[in-house]
Amino acid sequence: MSRTAARWVLRWLDLVNAVQPARQRAKTLANLRTALDLRGDLRVTVPGGSLRFLAHRGRHVAGALARFHDDEPETLAWIDAMPPGAVLWDVGASFGQFALYAARGGRRVVAFEPKATSYALLVEHVALNGLGEAVTPLPLALSDTAGLSRLVVPSLEAGAAMNALAGTTDQWGHAPEGFAQPVQTLRMDDALALGLPAPDHLKLDVDGAEAVILRGGPAVLRRLRSVLIEVEGEQAGPDSPLGPLLAGADLIEDPAIRGSGSGRNRLFRRAD
Repeated sequence: MSRTAARWVLRWLDLVNAVQPARQRAKTLANLRTALDLRGDLRVTVPGGSLRFLAHRGRHVAGALARFHDDEPETLAWIDAMPPGAVLWDVGASFGQFALYAARGGRRVVAFEPKATSYALLVEHVALNGLGEAVTPLPLALSDTAGLSRLVVPSLEAGAAMNALAGTTDQWGHAPEGFAQPVQTLRMDDALALGLPAPDHLKLDVDGAEAVILRGGPAVLRRLRSVLIEVEGEQAGPDSPLGPLLAGADLIEDPAIRGSGSGRNRLFRRAD
């Protein structure tokens, strides 16, 4: 129904716009885009105030925001437990919902998002919320090697997932097809040399690249207090390499979270 309604609105717009010169038609469409952005300025109530998002920028963005408090309550609870001033590295930050949530509560966030459209919206959201001092958005793909690679993007829509570095597979073992966007890859340990604040906590939502990223950050892993990883497909099975990789850094899984909330996340904490 929503798509049908949208088509009717577009037809009506074409009729109204047809009487204008070409230059004015183009400006009308640009002004309409701006007006829709403002109409889609969604405010989400969070601890410490509220967050603003451009909800009309894509169906994946709108869908995630509609379930902001209900989709991954375990992730929000994990962030809530971080003290103000703690540093979170959000890897696969998408358009920034969790990065901004953490920052609004007084944490410092480094948000890694290599997909161009999602990164652009992430930056807009950081600016829209006045959180430029708290969130550092970076268009980098973390990996176990550094260099120029390509990110295969099945959908250019902001917030759309299932992207993968060329030559790798997603969490279901599939090699995605789509536009191959050039990206700079970097190891987590090398990222520290950029002068970034060292993380106390790490969040990974990277559609199958979790083990590759962890292998590139032994020094980072040894200083973390906790790691939250979204796992599906092969990464959720008993043969997943995630547990052994993290156990080697004395990060032990908290089994309580596996059956809570979305059921998609695994939480590892520093062994005391």
